[in-house]
Amino acid sequence: MGRRRPAALFGCVTIIVGILAFSAQSFGADSATPQSAWPELTQGSSASAPQSTPAPASAPRAAAPGNAPPSPAAPSGNVPVLSAPASEKEQDLVLSPKDVDSRLTVGKDAEADEGGAADTFFADAPGEIGKGENGLYAGLTDRIDKNVYYFQNRGRDKFELWLSRSGKYSVMMRGILEKYGLPGDLIYLALIESGFSPKAYSRARACGPWQFIQGTARRYGLKVDWWIDERRDYEKSTHAAASYLRDLYGMFDSWPLAAAAYNAGEGKIMRAVSRYKTDDYSKLIRHRYLKGETKDYVPKMLAALSIAKDPEKYGFVDVRYEEPIAFDKMIVPGGTELAAMDRVLGLPEDTLKEYNPELRRFCTPPTQAAYEIRIPKGFAPIAAERMDQIRSEAKVTFLLHTVKKGETLASISDKYGTPEPILREMNGIKRGVARNARLVIPVTGLSDEEAVPGKEVSPAQLTMAHMRVEEGIRRGRAKAKGRTVRVHKGDTLTRIAADVGVPVGELARANGLSSDSQIKAGKRLRVPRGGSSRGAKAPRQAASGGDGSRPARSLAMAEATR
Repeated sequence: MGRRRPAALFGCVTIIVGILAFSAQSFGADSATPQSAWPELTQGSSASAPQSTPAPASAPRAAAPGNAPPSPAAPSGNVPVLSAPASEKEQDLVLSPKDVDSRLTVGKDAEADEGGAADTFFADAPGEIGKGENGLYAGLTDRIDKNVYYFQNRGRDKFELWLSRSGKYSVMMRGILEKYGLPGDLIYLALIESGFSPKAYSRARACGPWQFIQGTARRYGLKVDWWIDERRDYEKSTHAAASYLRDLYGMFDSWPLAAAAYNAGEGKIMRAVSRYKTDDYSKLIRHRYLKGETKDYVPKMLAALSIAKDPEKYGFVDVRYEEPIAFDKMIVPGGTELAAMDRVLGLPEDTLKEYNPELRRFCTPPTQAAYEIRIPKGFAPIAAERMDQIRSEAKVTFLLHTVKKGETLASISDKYGTPEPILREMNGIKRGVARNARLVIPVTGLSDEEAVPGKEVSPAQLTMAHMRVEEGIRRGRAKAKGRTVRVHKGDTLTRIAADVGVPVGELARANGLSSDSQIKAGKRLRVPRGGSSRGAKAPRQAASGGDGSRPARSLAMAEATR
């Protein structure tokens, strides 16, 4: 044993010396390694990006495989007409976690650069787009060009309408966004979502200029009920959109990802970032996980923004912009009839609905004691002077009426002075009514001294009644799928499609017709299954008791009289 100790000691010393030499060699190699040894990382670093718009170091600008062609050059003249871009059939870049990790940089400097780039993402969009793959939007240029080409050609008429309408709302919307500390150019989300239309309604049941679905709308304080839909309110919905976008930017610290999340939902984008280990939007859209609509969403917005900022450059000359909307506000009692405001103030009902697109019915919500409405600029002093007259002549009282033998909607309308369409709307009726049916009758202008010609219905009863009406509408749509409906005089495919809750194109195809086909009264149309549940009008089946043949008992009063 004694003879083996020197050998063992010598071996230990040798190992220690080797470890020290290896450590010194590694340290020297690390300190001497040039950045060019990692081209994937240095290509997207802030040092290589233009100083005016630094690129995020954590999101390298690697060009898409296949060497995508540069942006097409503009022909001679003032109007560049883009050629149709190449096909978008890209290879799906499904990388292993090891490959993905090797392409990411993590560090404080990278995070600081990313914040700066996010703040300037929309600052000079036209200029950055012109730089092609050398600009801030590297990886998006082909998609941007595709959308510019679409807006210049097939979508030209629609885009020109959007530009015209932008004059009405853009100043007001920019002001609201800036109050929340957000870029004013986010208004172009509303442009591609709805064309700035408060009446826009999507197949996914999103509504209004910012296209909120009901769940998100209610989460951000917008009311949606029988009487009002504040998703259509261009002012309130912009406040809600600003709050939502601010929250999304807080989640992702990236405007491209925040905008994509506005389209697809924050959960979808979070899962995409987690799955592919990158927060670079231009890289995420190379994978199959996101839908085509989301992949095109940011490029579409950038294309719209570029055209809107310099329309003549892209061939949109002589655009007739609408005047910026200007209004006063006034508070009126709940249940104030809009048509009566015309008689008192000289403001047509259509004008009041244009200024207050959230109002779904003929009056302000009777379930609220007071309601604030917008009126054209300059009418506030007149309205203040005639407020007593508004309270007396425009007030709506809701009465309960039991249908007697021989009565019709027309005779009931004459008795109470209430237009027949309002009676149908209030009670979910498409045709006649049965004997003993209980109806809600709105009557305008009853004074306190007049005897009320019937039992008055409370706001709580109205709410429950209309919940029942809406439930009947939903049931009617469900029953209509896979059945047939009879065409009545004056019907069109569009109207019937809205009634039964399917897109007009699907209804036409199911019956071997085109969307603009003329249909004859008496014909039966097949309603396809699996159609969209959209549609603003009550279906025939719900209104007529289910089979389209019998008069309806009021769905509303089944609950209102309890």
